[in-house]
Amino acid sequence: MLTRKRADRFTLAVVAVLLTGTVPSAIAQSKSVVRSGSFEVGGFVGSSYGIDQFRVMGGGNATFAVNKYLLPYVEFSYFPGIGRTSSGTFPATGRPFTTSYSIPLTDFHGGVHIRLPVLREKPVVPYLVFGAGGLTSVNHTVTASYKDDTGAVTQVPLTVPGGTNFAVNTGGGIRFYIGQRFGLRVEAKAYKPTGDFTDVFGKVEGGFFFQLR
Repeated sequence: MLTRKRADRFTLAVVAVLLTGTVPSAIAQSKSVVRSGSFEVGGFVGSSYGIDQFRVMGGGNATFAVNKYLLPYVEFSYFPGIGRTSSGTFPATGRPFTTSYSIPLTDFHGGVHIRLPVLREKPVVPYLVFGAGGLTSVNHTVTASYKDDTGAVTQVPLTVPGGTNFAVNTGGGIRFYIGQRFGLRVEAKAYKPTGDFTDVFGKVEGGFFFQLR
């Protein structure tokens, strides 16, 4: 029959064995903040910067984790105003002009988040982002101005045609996981449009996401 002292030692030994087996497995489970095969959906608000000033913008995206390092995504953003410049020649006068203005844009694109393994299995996950898609605008009438021979400034309406232009973007961000289902995300990226307007513009955004699986 075990004495009290031996029983206590036996109990401690059993507890030690159980802890040895369960603690590492619990730690291993907590390490997987980015889970392969998981979906994320979220929204964000932020600020865009064109050629003139910062403006509020917003949108949402959905992400699928191929593995812990590659997360393809699709994203929609609405920009209430992106600064642009336009130059040309007035047909009636033959005079050149250059004007600056702001128009709203919608952005729909896809790309990939590439996780940076600098912080291994931490709730803070930095990543790079690369994407491509279309920037869409509708017809707008803006005001262009020029100086005549007397130095007087003449203003005339100028129609800016709408359409969709291909654009690429790149940047980076940080995910902060609060448990396995919920997290926060901040991101900054720059856009390079093609077509008639090639001015680079950028955005900085922050928001939340839910991990669905």
